[in-house]
Amino acid sequence: MTHAFALHGRMAAALLAFALSGPTHASVPSDTIKVGDYRVEAGTAGSGRYTVILEAGFGRNKDVWSRVTLPLAKSAKLMSYSRAGHGNSDPRPEAPTIAARTNELEQLIAKLDLKPPFVLVGHSYGGFLIRSYAARHPEQVAGMVFVDPSDEQFNVELRKLDSAAVDKDTKLTEQFMPPRFHPELRSVQAVLETGKLPFAGALPDVPVAVLTSVQKREQPQLFLETPAAVQVWRGLHERFFRNFSNGSHIVTAESGHNIHQEQPQLVVAAVEGVIAAAEGVRVKREREQARAGLLRHLELGGSDAAMVAALEASGLSEWDANRLGYELLGARKQPVLAERLMRAGASRFNTSDNMQDSYGEVLLATGKPLEARLQFMKAITLAEAQGKGDKVLAGYRANLAKAEGAMAR
Repeated sequence: MTHAFALHGRMAAALLAFALSGPTHASVPSDTIKVGDYRVEAGTAGSGRYTVILEAGFGRNKDVWSRVTLPLAKSAKLMSYSRAGHGNSDPRPEAPTIAARTNELEQLIAKLDLKPPFVLVGHSYGGFLIRSYAARHPEQVAGMVFVDPSDEQFNVELRKLDSAAVDKDTKLTEQFMPPRFHPELRSVQAVLETGKLPFAGALPDVPVAVLTSVQKREQPQLFLETPAAVQVWRGLHERFFRNFSNGSHIVTAESGHNIHQEQPQLVVAAVEGVIAAAEGVRVKREREQARAGLLRHLELGGSDAAMVAALEASGLSEWDANRLGYELLGARKQPVLAERLMRAGASRFNTSDNMQDSYGEVLLATGKPLEARLQFMKAITLAEAQGKGDKVLAGYRANLAKAEGAMAR
């Protein structure tokens, strides 16, 4: 350990992550930036659609993220910083509450001109802080990663097991904590004793990852390191995770509270997974918006050229357009709109044998076998020219036979 006041495992009351031990590694370059009347140590690196913001645990500065920053900067824009009074950031006179820390982050984001969507990553006490920011700005947040996060109910639940032991842990934490951190420690202890966070507002239901340490201590020095307390910790994380509909809960026994330092690959993978999930959500939302816009065009009517232009502007793929056409014909029972869309699709994707065949099926279903016959013949011609297999051609020829049979009746 490199500091006389270094702490074991979950020492900093209810996992506040003040364990000031372990080496640091190469990190993204940082500088001190003037934010209002104060200097803030911050570093940015990388590029991408998403901006990853790293929020350290209690008493820690930006350097604790050194093992994850460079890998993450390869695929996203990244920002790590030291809160006021930490690292090379100036202290501030106001009480260091969760609200004040959230204000600091808001000011820094504005100064650096960081643009959402944000993926917020918080370790331990940093989990409270990213929740506070997300509750204030849910529209800016695309995902969140909680690295062994503090839970406001931890002390409340531990007191059900042994209240005296919780009091003893709290006193030991105060003794080991340098005096300059006592004001913030008291504000956090108040949260842990009441079991309530000092902010309102629901968290956005975005992709999340929760990482939980369940490392076993052979000789627990604190009550919160005992197997019973660790089980409570895991259960609280599981309960928190159930608030979200998309994400992953990763449990590890291979590292202690500082997962980002002991198993950085888990944190990197979790952040990358959340970004991938957020991108999936974005693409799905944009596809749904495109479908809705195209449907409005179809309902308004207009020339065939206008319908083709609307389909092209929507950005929908051939597969998407085909699926929507069959949905309009079947489940939605809007055959006129289905025919209008598939006619535009046959023109937009004029080299697609599948789209010509699909348009033919819609025409056949709407009582237009002659027009359908022409489309099936186009599908066969295109498929033969493109060397499609016998199975594909057999399907088109079967549809052609249906159209000719309908014409004969």
